[in-house]
Amino acid sequence: MRPDSRYIIVGDLNDPPDSPWLVPLLSPTLFLHNALANPIETRPAKHEADGYDPLTSAWTYRHKESGQPPQHYLYDQLWLIEELVGKQIGAFIDRRTKHGGDGSDHDPSWIELKM
Repeated sequence: MRPDSRYIIVGDLNDPPDSPWLVPLLSPTLFLHNALANPIETRPAKHEADGYDPLTSAWTYRHKESGQPPQHYLYDQLWLIEELVGKQIGAFIDRRTKHGGDGSDHDPSWIELKM
């Protein structure tokens, strides 16, 4: 990759942004920015039983072990290079209408850039 290349890292990374496995993305030499740090939800998330609603809108995956409270993770990620950070005009997560059975176990996410 050329040093002046423009790129975005996207994908289902199967770990949250603060995972030790993703530490290389936080390298000061890459200058990457988590584009989904503060997304807007297209609709409110379905409420959880017993008050275990997520504390943030920055999640795309819900995991629920039997007898345990649900966990919410940002597994689907978009990382921008420094040059593109100022071009981001929005970040969104489309909340599913059910906890399961909507065709995927992940909520779709996307960003908008003004180029």
